[in-house]
Amino acid sequence: MSDFQAIADRVEIEALSGEFTDAEMMDDYDRFASLFTPDGVWRVPAVNAEFTGREEIRAGIKQLKEELWDYLVQ
Repeated sequence: MSDFQAIADRVEIEALSGEFTDAEMMDDYDRFASLFTPDGVWRVPAVNAEFTGREEIRAGIKQLKEELWDYLVQ
């Protein structure tokens, strides 16, 4: 792997982290779920929750934000 590719990969990973946080904070559940692969898993150990696949992840973040959390600090 070239040094340029390693730098580009790091930039993309950092951008993904920012998108994750922004989508969650803006209650953009579709965008939040789209950041995962179709078979991705989102684990939330603090509430013993695990969501698999984009549809389940979308429903999970919506449920947690509407029913459990008053706010979420990243």
